[in-house]
Amino acid sequence: MAKFRFPAISELTHQLRLSPSRLRLKQLEAAEYLVDLIEADKSYPYDFVVHHVTGHRPKVATQQKPMPGKLLVQDLVQLIEELSAATPLPVHLMPGPVWTAEELAARLKVSTKTICRWRHRGLCGRKLRYPDNTVRMSFLESSVRRFITRNIELVRRGAAFKQLTAAEKQQIIELARELLAERRMRLHELSQAIAARMGRAVETVRYTLRRYDQAHPEEGLLGSERDPAIKPEFQQIYNEVRAGANVADVAARYRRSVTWVQGVVREVRARMLKARELHYIYNPEFDAPNAEEMILRGTSTDDVEPEPKRARPPRDLPPYLQDLYRQPLLTPTQERDLFRRYNYLKYRADMLRKKLEPVGATDEEMDAIEALLAQAEEVKNEILRANLRLVVSIARRHVGKSACFFEIVSDGNLSLMRAVEKFDYARGFKFSTYASWAIMRNYARTVPEQMYHAAKLVTGVEETLAAAPARGDAGRSVVIEAAQHLVQKGLDLLTERERDIIVRHYGLEKDSQPMTLDQIGRIFGVTKERVRQIERKAFMKLRAALDGGEIAGALDGAG
Repeated sequence: MAKFRFPAISELTHQLRLSPSRLRLKQLEAAEYLVDLIEADKSYPYDFVVHHVTGHRPKVATQQKPMPGKLLVQDLVQLIEELSAATPLPVHLMPGPVWTAEELAARLKVSTKTICRWRHRGLCGRKLRYPDNTVRMSFLESSVRRFITRNIELVRRGAAFKQLTAAEKQQIIELARELLAERRMRLHELSQAIAARMGRAVETVRYTLRRYDQAHPEEGLLGSERDPAIKPEFQQIYNEVRAGANVADVAARYRRSVTWVQGVVREVRARMLKARELHYIYNPEFDAPNAEEMILRGTSTDDVEPEPKRARPPRDLPPYLQDLYRQPLLTPTQERDLFRRYNYLKYRADMLRKKLEPVGATDEEMDAIEALLAQAEEVKNEILRANLRLVVSIARRHVGKSACFFEIVSDGNLSLMRAVEKFDYARGFKFSTYASWAIMRNYARTVPEQMYHAAKLVTGVEETLAAAPARGDAGRSVVIEAAQHLVQKGLDLLTERERDIIVRHYGLEKDSQPMTLDQIGRIFGVTKERVRQIERKAFMKLRAALDGGEIAGALDGAG
């Protein structure tokens, strides 16, 4: 069932479907007549609609807002179709000629798709039963004539429309490439520019561009969100400029204008911001009119709370871990204020990020988002510093003076960071209670594994090192370099986009974290499924190269 714009019309449709079938024909005719009466630029009350369709006024007056005529027509057409589908009447009972969608399209010299669009403009159709017992969407001659009378210019334009030739379609694609090379623009703006030059409808151009992208995903002009697609070279341009390269030199190297390069850098930066994972705990007070003043600039009441006692650090800990115990703990008020500020800063950053358009984003907009995220990170670090001793304390209880103690502490720090992300300060609990539970739960899973691997660690490259001849440290370094060379040689066989996706997904670059397929898709402007297809194709290439012996000798050559 299609969705109605107005719940009241949906409810009216439901009530009419339950009414006696003998009233069905009269109700349909009344609804079609009402569609002809409504004007798009006016609004109509619900009582007016009920009276015209049923002949009765509601017993209880409704307080609903008047409904705009343009949207009301669409709902009434939907009402007619669903009401006729409830008990399809035989086609021979209809007065005058009746046309199927195909027959009407041939008569008016338009496509069936155009007929479908006209139904949203007020062309009323009914579900009727034909002699072969099939139920089809049909149009009465009276409804067709009323629609043509009200939309004569629309019908004439539809009849005058000619299908695009192959040459015209190719011209649209080439023109789109030229315009995108001059300036990055979204689908609607691009379609308008091409339609103005070619004298075609904007919808026709938009449909042609979309069909081309579906048929040529590797050469697609536009992404999944109707933004222009990101090419692999754009990421390289962004990396060079962010690394400090002169914009004019980069523009000359890629044979582009400085303005174009700056636009690409802003767009890639905006896409990376929108793809960034951002978790926070929402609170209704974030939407208060004075939220910023109350949360970010509010005065603290810490002076009425006693300072927490400083704990004496255990003597058996190294000095840098003992320093953690000298960091003062947070009072309940301080803890609540910090968590509230942390989540509010990320909430504001997310609200600004949702408004961000990759094409046309300004540096000021992105600077504001990144400034809020940087402030949130500072607050998070303050919370972490005050709670790091908790991790050490729990780790000492789990493993004592074990050789893997520092690995356990490091793993516990990760659990503490995740706990900060998920803690809801509004519930009134202490963060240490929630964090202790999260850390111990993680230790219950990871400590046995780490103990096992500490006793027997043979994975990946370690197996290669163990199997390698005893050549000392120099020999082991050669094997490691050979393994790295093997990976790099395999990546060199891929296209720029395939290589970029593999590197991002598995975090192969230095100081980079693995990204999800969804995050990568947002950066490139394609769907998550499309990223998965490209990655699968890349792995097939690597597998074929290994089977064919193209990179099989890399390890031996390095040795």
